[in-house]
Amino acid sequence: MVTIAIAALGLLGAGAADASAPAPADRAAADRHTPVVMSVMSPPSWFKGTDGCLHLVHELQLTNGIGLPVTVTSVSVQDVDRGRTLEELDGARLTESMSLMAVAAAPTTTIPGSAVGVIWFDITFRDREGIPDRISHTLTVAVPPGLPVPTSVTDSGAEAAVDTRPPVELGPPLPGPGWIVAGNCRDGAHRRSIQPVNGRLRLGRRFAVDWSGSDARHRPVVGDPDVNRNWVCYGAPVIAVADGTVAAAEDRFPDQIPNHPVPVTPAEADGNFVVLDLGDGRFAGFAHLVPGSVRVRPGDRVRRGQVIGNLGNSGSSSGPHLHFQVMDGPSLVDANGLPFVIDAFRVVGRIPPLDEALTASIDAGNPVPVGPVGRGPRHGELPLGRDVVDFRGPEDRHA
Repeated sequence: MVTIAIAALGLLGAGAADASAPAPADRAAADRHTPVVMSVMSPPSWFKGTDGCLHLVHELQLTNGIGLPVTVTSVSVQDVDRGRTLEELDGARLTESMSLMAVAAAPTTTIPGSAVGVIWFDITFRDREGIPDRISHTLTVAVPPGLPVPTSVTDSGAEAAVDTRPPVELGPPLPGPGWIVAGNCRDGAHRRSIQPVNGRLRLGRRFAVDWSGSDARHRPVVGDPDVNRNWVCYGAPVIAVADGTVAAAEDRFPDQIPNHPVPVTPAEADGNFVVLDLGDGRFAGFAHLVPGSVRVRPGDRVRRGQVIGNLGNSGSSSGPHLHFQVMDGPSLVDANGLPFVIDAFRVVGRIPPLDEALTASIDAGNPVPVGPVGRGPRHGELPLGRDVVDFRGPEDRHA
């Protein structure tokens, strides 16, 4: 059994290759076996949230290079240039921040043999001066006994340059009050949705927001929740967040029946959509639009506030909402998600946890309880999960 384990680690073959010719002393001292190989998927980037903090977001990919399970016991992130520790995770905080590389994978610190895990970092700062230019990582893993390595291995590396540019500042994607952040960059459906696309691992939805609407009484639905038009937000005008050029558009998919979606192919997942080229390598994507509502075509120039379609329930969707994201390419999936903020809006308050709040309210046709947390005007921030915000504009269908 030990022999098999050693072979799985790759040490048996290495020693047998040339037993009569030992490696130079300096080379032997420098070489060490690191069962888990670390890498940063894409440049860490930051935004300011409605919690008043600056959030530095990135993913640390962990490839288990042996055929046996290993367990991550701690990880830390360092500011390379200032020699300070930015984040340390162990115990429960590490568990909730780590999973295997699969959409909606359960939290875990154990990586099976020859598998890949991810640590999802969201490091907060109080001011811009705290954002580092470069980061690195120190990882400690527990290795099964019986291998020719210590049972606890610590490795440092995975250095990455931070994208220190400010996030792009945009106008709202929807007009009017009562918009609920039903999903955003801190929930698993968006944040932890790495996808293999065109031969690469991509995370276009890293900073995405799902917008669902409510009326003046904070009701998301009035009537039968299985009917699209009974959802208050259904059919709301979707507007351009900035001046730009239409890079892609699709308008051929039917709406789903709320709460009873049918499976769709990857090509249908975004439903009817529009992608705007904002310039400077940034693109804005609007998904799940009403069939027949898309008003623009590739190559069209649009102005901020111009209606480009209507909020619907097409594609991979269980209820009417607008999926909005910013990315570095014209595809909603084959791209790297980029941060953004909205220039001006008002936080009305915050709802309880989504499953509890929305499900009960939608089923019973009751208002969603909205607490006063965070209430007030905001500028240059990204709404976070469960925020309820007002976007005031000329096309205010909720007033």
